[in-house]
Amino acid sequence: MSREALETLDEKKTPLNAHAPDSWEEVLAAFENDLYGRGRSEHTVSSYAYAMKGFGTFYRGELKKPGPFVARIQETDLQAFIQYIRNDRHLSATSVNRHIAALRAFSGFILARGWHRRLLARDLKTYRVNSSKMEPPLSQSEVRRLVTSVDLNGRNGARDLAILQLFLQCGLRVSELVHLVRDDVILHKGVGRLRVRNEKGRQERTIPLNATVRQAVEGHLNSLGPVAGSAPLFLSERRQRLSIAGVQYLIKKYLAFAGREDLSTHDLRHHFALRFYARSGKLTATQEVLGHRDINTTARYARATEKEIQEACDALDDRAE
Repeated sequence: MSREALETLDEKKTPLNAHAPDSWEEVLAAFENDLYGRGRSEHTVSSYAYAMKGFGTFYRGELKKPGPFVARIQETDLQAFIQYIRNDRHLSATSVNRHIAALRAFSGFILARGWHRRLLARDLKTYRVNSSKMEPPLSQSEVRRLVTSVDLNGRNGARDLAILQLFLQCGLRVSELVHLVRDDVILHKGVGRLRVRNEKGRQERTIPLNATVRQAVEGHLNSLGPVAGSAPLFLSERRQRLSIAGVQYLIKKYLAFAGREDLSTHDLRHHFALRFYARSGKLTATQEVLGHRDINTTARYARATEKEIQEACDALDDRAE
């Protein structure tokens, strides 16, 4: 059923035609499966799932209600959650809007399943995002906390630091990172390169490695010891290729240490993209390093501030010459 069809239902007369699982975890698992079935991206599913897990924690911890049991959720519960993440968690407008998008999708899902009588998120309004130049999601101090939270003496410390730095310094997609093999890393006399392919093995590109990421990757390679060139670069505790879910879990863990558990692996890619464009000023170079097919996707990182536009206009003033 489409969103438009859902919104035209007479909600007062809509009966519950199915019983939702009592377990919130089972409800969220069904929601994630539905999102995948609708062709939503890995990033969208992960983002929405994170938001709904946060809602469950808020519902039990802040509202002091059991469950959540789907049929008992009210519009005011969703509104209170949004006010909480805005006023108590101090999330940005972009992050709040992402949570609202998740609540809207979830509301439509439980209505279509017959697990609720009303479209709970109908009245939620998104917040205005400043249209001036975007700032990186992480401050310099947060990046330091993120990196220094890795215990290099721990069993997987060298691995985790290399993964963090590949996100921060190279802007990889999580699907690209988990498909890296040993031979994709080329280190030679103070220079380094990384060969990157998408999950289908196409769109190969090469990314230069700066000193920070070279040091982290070299430390990880030393901890691995001799391995075949085709061996996965990052392994799990069971010595298997690290999965996307495994990478997302460990990044969430370190982001929590930095006080930014609202962010994800995709936000680290976004962080890199903003910093890379700010330093290079070159849109095509930014497109190439990120592996974007369409330069319009990259163009969002090139937004000018009102001050920059004013300065450019003033520079064209004939009277100033």
